Amino acid sequence: MKKLAFILLFVLLGAFVLVSCGSPAEEPTAVPEPVVEEPAVEEPAAEPVEEPTEAPMEEPVEEPTEAPMEEPTAEPMEEPEPELRTDGLEGETITFYHFGDLSGPYAAITGPLIRGMEDAVAAINDAGGIRGANIEIQFSDTGGSVEEAVAAYDRFTGADDNILMVITYGSGEVEALASRFAEDQIPSLSAGLSAQGFYGPDSGYVFGLGPIYPDQFGAFLDYAVANWADIKPESAGDEIKLAYLSWPGAFGQGALSDEAVAYAESLGVEIVANEQFDLSPTADTTTALLNAQAAGANVIWTNTLAFGPAALMNGLGALGLQGEFLLAGDNWAMDLATYAFVSDPALAVGLVAPFPYLWWNDADHPGVQYAEELFAANERGVGDHNVGYLLLVAGVDVAVQAIEKAIDEVGFDALTGADVHRALTEMGPYEGLEGVIFLDYSNGSRSPHVTQIRQIQGGPDAFNVLQDWTDTPDLRPSN
Repeated sequence: MKKLAFILLFVLLGAFVLVSCGSPAEEPTAVPEPVVEEPAVEEPAAEPVEEPTEAPMEEPVEEPTEAPMEEPTAEPMEEPEPELRTDGLEGETITFYHFGDLSGPYAAITGPLIRGMEDAVAAINDAGGIRGANIEIQFSDTGGSVEEAVAAYDRFTGADDNILMVITYGSGEVEALASRFAEDQIPSLSAGLSAQGFYGPDSGYVFGLGPIYPDQFGAFLDYAVANWADIKPESAGDEIKLAYLSWPGAFGQGALSDEAVAYAESLGVEIVANEQFDLSPTADTTTALLNAQAAGANVIWTNTLAFGPAALMNGLGALGLQGEFLLAGDNWAMDLATYAFVSDPALAVGLVAPFPYLWWNDADHPGVQYAEELFAANERGVGDHNVGYLLLVAGVDVAVQAIEKAIDEVGFDALTGADVHRALTEMGPYEGLEGVIFLDYSNGSRSPHVTQIRQIQGGPDAFNVLQDWTDTPDLRPSN
């Protein structure tokens, strides 16, 4: 029974499954929802859209274009600076020009000057010249004429357009040519110590181998005032009264400048007489000396040389007036050449002079020894053993130093007189022939400003020092 019930239950369960898996049931019909109409919303009228207008076409901006690259051009090759020739100048020539009186009134002093120059140049050439270059000398005799000196200068400059050095010997020619030297830029070393020639308004290229004559006169006055009690003549009072007795012309009157006269007055020295006598070995000085005596003078200054001082010495001896005056003169007055004209060597004793170089009796000095060697080697006569010979041996040394300095600065090939002039002015204080002379051409100075004071106290070898190297007053012209 139970088994029948189980079978029946199984059949009923199968039928239920068949009904569940039959055709699909119909979907229920959806009831439509009532449609609610919403009020129409008016769309806002669209703003009229403006048609875009075309902006005016701007001019096209040109884009900066790069400059076309220049083809690199080759830099011009700089010419290499030529090497300065400062030595090894063998085969080259440097000419020293000079002119002076060998046949006129100044021959007694000019001759030894010239021979001193010749011997000094020959010795330098024998030793190799100036850095190997040979020095040549060109000379012209002026006979003491200024006109002939100017003519000689014209000949020299007409033949040579690059003169490096001219050496002159007289004040007259210096004054006549000073402006020409400056214009042509030719330096001149001069033994003619003219203040106007060195310092005139158109000067500037003339340099002295000694102080100008007003400076020498002032240096003597300084010494005389400081030592008057010891050096005055026996008959003299306490005041110095001076007579200027000299030659006419640029040299003879060269110390009596306005500046020198004013300086004498500032020292309390009175110039009581100014007399001139002839430029001649036979000049009679009697009148000049007596006028000096009558004026109360106790000092005589003479700007003369050789036979000039000798004429005064002879006149004083003849008049018996030697003890009444202290005789003084420029540097050329105290010289061996004076002895050739004095009637008695004893009359020369007592002469006082500025002495801006050494003398032959400074025998221990190497510069003097060198000059003695040249003098002996060239067998010069006793008349050349004087101040002129010694001074020009030293002067040539100065010229060589200046030219060598100029060569060092600009080389030999470009060398001009202007370069030598600059060297002279830039060398500062220096010595000629190791101190035979002392020079300084710096700061506008064109002459030395130091000197000794010496006196003849015996023969020609006794030119003894009264006062050693001392500064001179500066009495250059004020123009």
